[in-house]
Amino acid sequence: MKIKVDAEKLIAKYLLGDLTDPEKEQLDNWIKSSPQHEEFFNRLCTNMSFRKRYEAYTQINSHQAWKHFKKKYCQASITSIFLKYAAIFILPIIIAAGGWYFYTSSEIQVSDNLTLGDAIQPGIPKATLILAGNNKQSLTPTYPTPVKVNHSTTAIAQNGALIYPTTPNTNIDSILKQRSEVIENNTLTTEQGNEFRVTFEDGTTVHLNYNTELRYPVKFSQTKRMVYLKGEAYFKVAQDTRPFYVITDHGTIRQYGTEFNVNTFSPERTEVALVKGSISIIPTKSSQEQFIKPGQLAHIEQKNNNISIHNVDLTPYIAWNEGRLIFENRTLENIVEILEHWYNVDISFGTSELKQLRFTGNMDRYATISPILKAIARTTNLQIKIKGREILITDN
Repeated sequence: MKIKVDAEKLIAKYLLGDLTDPEKEQLDNWIKSSPQHEEFFNRLCTNMSFRKRYEAYTQINSHQAWKHFKKKYCQASITSIFLKYAAIFILPIIIAAGGWYFYTSSEIQVSDNLTLGDAIQPGIPKATLILAGNNKQSLTPTYPTPVKVNHSTTAIAQNGALIYPTTPNTNIDSILKQRSEVIENNTLTTEQGNEFRVTFEDGTTVHLNYNTELRYPVKFSQTKRMVYLKGEAYFKVAQDTRPFYVITDHGTIRQYGTEFNVNTFSPERTEVALVKGSISIIPTKSSQEQFIKPGQLAHIEQKNNNISIHNVDLTPYIAWNEGRLIFENRTLENIVEILEHWYNVDISFGTSELKQLRFTGNMDRYATISPILKAIARTTNLQIKIKGREILITDN
């Protein structure tokens, strides 16, 4: 069943006392058409905390409020707020100074068990650096710490990042010297519940998500810059005449200076989201090169070696790099998988049907897991039990 966006507009105008008679009839019909609609409407209108906020905003221009709301949220499938199988995380809606905002009402009762989620912290900056000869070094320092990455190069680890010294290659002496040296690779790995950043000698920065491996040379060659990725990473590639390659199991991404996200978590495909610049993609078992533009999402399929390109809102795909967890019409099973990796927890379901519930939401990636679990419980009436780092989701 698809809910038309007009329902949200009608509720907004109802709360502002601006409904016409025909619109009131439309709203009444919408409320009566579904128990979920009636429950949501009653819950929104009878919540005292909401009513106090509403009274403070009765002078707001409803047309401008709706216009701002539609522009900011409707593309993010906010219509799913009215359905249990496609619920927004944070209820109820309030109208404020020219726009719509979401807040979590403290008056909604949630099991005390969920407060245990406050003890489950988000992931931390931590990685393992693997040097030549398979020598390993754990990286967790917050203050500047020198790290010997090969016989002649010392990087600095600080604040969750490893920074290599810049190496300008503009004179013939440096070129001849580099050609005589053996290329040495370093590897950075992150585990579940970890993330890390690295700045290469050319100025390129990479943000590694959890369960990610990135292999790269201490110094790039004179003709190309090439790295190998398993997992997920966000790249900001420094401008350079040398092309930059990201090698994955499913294909190669090539570009010269841009921002993009690469996700190889799925064994079936590699996902590439281009934010700025221009890149080309070459599947592993093909010589066919395809270019994608900013705002496009590309899938390199393992099964048929094809590349599919889509024009989408990239926000949910790159939000993790900016400290957010954004889900748009994602199954609870998919959301749980992300939470397990980031919060290093084990989440199970009472029934398999619960896995197919769909959600849309925008949460702080660096908050404890508690606000996310509370939001899920509030919007779906599910029961969530926490014991240590084990979480069980069941129907109430």
